[in-house]
Amino acid sequence: MNTQLQEVREKIQDAELVLVGIGEGFQYGWGALLQDERYQEIEKEIGREERYVWIVPFLQKMVLRREREDRWTRAYQALKALVEDKNYFVVSLCMDDYLYEAGLDEKKLVTPCGGFRRMQCEQNCAGELSEIPEEVYEAVLQYYRGELPLSALKEPVCKKCGKKLRFNQLGVEKYAQEGYLEQWNVYTKWLQGTVNKRLCVLELGVGMNYPGIIRFPFEKMVYYNQKAFLYRVHPRLYQLGEEIADRSRGIAENPVDFLGSLGNF
Repeated sequence: MNTQLQEVREKIQDAELVLVGIGEGFQYGWGALLQDERYQEIEKEIGREERYVWIVPFLQKMVLRREREDRWTRAYQALKALVEDKNYFVVSLCMDDYLYEAGLDEKKLVTPCGGFRRMQCEQNCAGELSEIPEEVYEAVLQYYRGELPLSALKEPVCKKCGKKLRFNQLGVEKYAQEGYLEQWNVYTKWLQGTVNKRLCVLELGVGMNYPGIIRFPFEKMVYYNQKAFLYRVHPRLYQLGEEIADRSRGIAENPVDFLGSLGNF
């Protein structure tokens, strides 16, 4: 039995509210795609055709649908089991969308880095998101299967300005924050209700990518709320400041495997 996980579970059960931060250390790795023989062939083919690089994110989405590993399934099932009966909120930097398949209440989730759920104009011409053109996704899938030639693929474009469509993810030239701002406002209002409440804060794989979103604000929250307790789970960056040492614990473990061990109880 993982005694540290047992401690986390008990602390969550005792808390009035639970705040979860999921970082880049929880992101699905692209090993399955990179090791795929067909993908390696495609990479060589489009490497000479820069205009076809746009299909790579579609292939990534395909792999996320098809190759979900048991490690992540167990981890997200465990997360749901830990918080589903509590007043919780989850902030995630992951762009693999697995959080939305965990059975959690989407009204209690926010993913400020975006993902593969919707697309945007690369210039964000109208501040709007669009659905993924299913015909484009299917065409890329057929190309992957060898049923269509590369030349048959047509890159999706914005219906308003004709610029390229991109998945709504941080890294797009003009990232459309409209994809998460509404939920971010819900999150900030939820935070107002944590003042002077027994708050259990759980960080999972939060490193130093965008520390201003999760890592630093979470520490500050625990510093000011004397009834809060923070668990930071990370294989390397689990350290915590002295000012909250008595109300925090660093756990030096892989967060996916750490949560997944809940099934062994």
